[in-house]
Amino acid sequence: MQQPTRRLAALSCLLLAALAGACSDEMPPVFAEAGTMDAADDVADVERPRDVEVRDAQGRVCTRSSQCDDGIPCTMDFCSAEGRCVSAPDTMACDDGVYCNGQESCDVRRGCVRGTPIACNDNYTCTIDRCDEETKRCVHAPRDFDRDGDPDIRCRASECGDGGVTDAGPDGGGGCWIGGDCDDSNPRVNSRLPELCGDMTDNNCNGQTDTAEMGGCSRPPHDTCDDPLDVSRGGRFTFQTTGTMGNYMFRCAGGVLMRDVVARLRLTEARDVTLTASSAGGAIYVQLMANMCGMSTNPMDIRDCTLGFPTVIRKRALPAGDYYVLLGTSSSTAVSAEFELNVEVGPATPPPANDTCATPTVIPPTGGTFRGDLVDVQANVSTQCGGLQPDVVYSLTLAARSNVVARVTTTPSSSVALALVDRCVASPMSIRCDFAAPAAWTARELGPGTYFLVVSGRTLSPFQLDVMVTPPSPPPAGDTCANPLTVTPGTPVMGSLATMEADYQLSCSGTGNRDAVYRFTLAERRDVNIVVAGGASEYYYVALQTMCGVRTTERVCRFGSPGRLTVRGLDPGTYFIVFKGTRGGDYTLTMDATPPVTPVAVMNNDTCDVAAAIPSGGGVYTGNTTTARRDYTAPCSPGSASEDVVFRYRVDRMQRVSFSTDGSSFDTLLWLTSGATCPGTNVPGGCNDDAIGTASAFDVTLAPGDYYVFVGGFGSGSRGNYTLTVTPSSL
Repeated sequence: MQQPTRRLAALSCLLLAALAGACSDEMPPVFAEAGTMDAADDVADVERPRDVEVRDAQGRVCTRSSQCDDGIPCTMDFCSAEGRCVSAPDTMACDDGVYCNGQESCDVRRGCVRGTPIACNDNYTCTIDRCDEETKRCVHAPRDFDRDGDPDIRCRASECGDGGVTDAGPDGGGGCWIGGDCDDSNPRVNSRLPELCGDMTDNNCNGQTDTAEMGGCSRPPHDTCDDPLDVSRGGRFTFQTTGTMGNYMFRCAGGVLMRDVVARLRLTEARDVTLTASSAGGAIYVQLMANMCGMSTNPMDIRDCTLGFPTVIRKRALPAGDYYVLLGTSSSTAVSAEFELNVEVGPATPPPANDTCATPTVIPPTGGTFRGDLVDVQANVSTQCGGLQPDVVYSLTLAARSNVVARVTTTPSSSVALALVDRCVASPMSIRCDFAAPAAWTARELGPGTYFLVVSGRTLSPFQLDVMVTPPSPPPAGDTCANPLTVTPGTPVMGSLATMEADYQLSCSGTGNRDAVYRFTLAERRDVNIVVAGGASEYYYVALQTMCGVRTTERVCRFGSPGRLTVRGLDPGTYFIVFKGTRGGDYTLTMDATPPVTPVAVMNNDTCDVAAAIPSGGGVYTGNTTTARRDYTAPCSPGSASEDVVFRYRVDRMQRVSFSTDGSSFDTLLWLTSGATCPGTNVPGGCNDDAIGTASAFDVTLAPGDYYVFVGGFGSGSRGNYTLTVTPSSL
C-alpha cells in the first residue's frame, strides 16, 4: 500500500545515518517467503561471531553493526551506543506502491508481510463494487452488465429513497440513480432507447412492443434505400438488422425476402472496389446494384450477388456512378444480426491480358513465377477437375522431353484448379489437373511441343503460379497402371500420396486428388476386405477394378475415413486397387482375402434377451430392422430414433476386430458395448455412423470377454435390410 508521503522515511534515514550508514535507492520489497542480509559490512576485517545465529542477533552484545545482521531485509540493524544489537522495523521498505492490495508491514521475525486487500463490498446486489487504484477509493457502480448506461430495472441507489433520477453518472460514485433496463443482458434494450418496429422486442422497456407503442415505433437506420449508409470514403462499417424488414429480393437467394440493410457507394471516377461482409452469426448475402436501389428485374442493374463466410465482391475499374450494397441475413428466422462491411476503394486496374486462349502469358522454357487474379475474367476453358469457372491461360513450349512441376497458391481457404492441356479449347482433355488449396502437380516425361496451363476458380484473392521445368524422370512406383505396386493379403503396406499424381477418375469420387495403384492376384475364390487409413481427417476413395484405370470395370467403389470396401466371393484372377486421398499424405493399405463366408440370416434379435450369438471367429449376418423396436441409444448419436437389433459376441483372446454394415440398404448406426450383462458399457472407438458412405464401420482391439453389437438406423425412417460383418485379425 503506497503511503501518502515519504517524509517519514527520509527523516528516519537522517536520524539513523550515523549508526546505519548511507540510505540506498529504493528497492522492491521482499516478502516473508524470501530474505537476504541487510546489515552493511562497515568494517571489512570484522566477522560476525560464529556462535551467533543470524535471527538471534537482536539484543546481543556487539562492537560493530556488521555483527547485528538479522537477515530480514526490512529491518534496520545496528549496534547501539550501549553495545547491544538493535533491529528496527522499516514499514516503508515493504511498501509496493499499490493502494488496493492493502497496507504492507514489516515483522522483525518474518520480514515483509502482505497487507489485507481493501474490501469494497457494500453488501448491496444492485452495485458492482471495486477498488479504484487511480483515485484510491472504493467505487460502487450501478448494476449495468450490458454497459448500455441504463442500470437494471430492479435496482436503485440506496440514497434514493422513494424518488430518484435515472442518471447514474460516469463512475457510479454517490448520488441517486434508478435503473430502467428491463433486459440487462442486451445493450439494445433500455429505457432510453426508441421503440423499433418489427423486432418483437420491447426496446424502451415501457411494456409496449413494436406497433403497440403509444407514440408509434421507428424504423432502424439504413433499413431501406431511402436511408442508405454512405460508404464512399471506404473503411469498416457496422450494421444491425434489429427491427429491419425484408424489403428487397436477392437474386442469389432465389428472390427470397430477408431482413436487410442498405449502403451507398458513390464513385466520381473508375475505381477498383472490394466489398467484404462478415457476421459472427453466419454467412450473409451481398448484392451490388448500379444506379438504382431496390427491386429490379433488369439484369444490368445487379452487378453481383453472392453468399459467403465472409462474403467478398471484387470489381475492377468500376465506372463512376452511384452503387448500392444490399446486405441480408442468410437465416429467414433471425430477428437480429450484426454485419461488418469492409469497403476498399483503389486505383482502377486493367483486366488480365491472358483471359483467353488467344492471349496466353508465355512461360519461359525454364519456368518462372507469375502473379495474378481472377477478378472480372471470363470462363473459357472447362477443366476436368474444376469445370467451367473464370480462368486465365499460360503457355509453355518444350524443346525436349521434360518434367514440368507447377503449383498455384492463394489464401488457405480458397481452392483453385490448375490444369495442364495440350490444346486450349473449350473442353480439352487434361494431362494433369488438381483442384485444391494449393493446387499442384508434376507432369513427367512430357514430349516436345506447346502446352497450356489453365488457372481457374471463384476465388477473388490474388494467386501465385510457380512453374519449374526439369530433366525427365519416370513416375514413382504405384503412381500409374504402368507400374503398380503389389499388395499381399494380410500384410499391411505403407506409403505416401505426396509423390503421386491424379491420374484416374473413380465412380465414387469426382475429385482430382492424387491416387495410387496396387495389384493382387487370387488363385481361388475369396472374400476380400480392403482398408486404406491415414490421418484422422483424411478421407479415401477406394475402387476395385478388373482393368486398371478403367472406371467401367469397377467391382465396387467406396469412400470414408478410413476408406473401406468388401467384396464377397471374388473369383480367381488379377485385380487392381486404385485409391485417392483428400489430403495427399501418408497411408497404410491392408488387404485381407479369406475363404468365402455364407451369410447367416438372423431374425427375432430385437433386444438383449434374444441377442443373436456371433462366434469368436466372426462372420456375416443379414436381417431386417423393420419389425424391430427402438430399445437402445447409440453413444455417438444420442438423438437417433430408429429401430435396432442386438448381437452377442464372445472374444476368446486379445485381437483386433473389424465391424461393418457395408451392404446395408439404409443409413446405419453401429455400436459396441462390453460387460457381463447387456446393454453393457460403451467401448471407446466402438461407435460409428457413416464410415463407408451411409454404412457404418470401425476397428477396435478387444480383450477376452463378452461384447454386444447393436445395429440401428440414423433417422426415424432409417430401417430395412442390413448386413453385419465381423472380422477378427491377429495383433
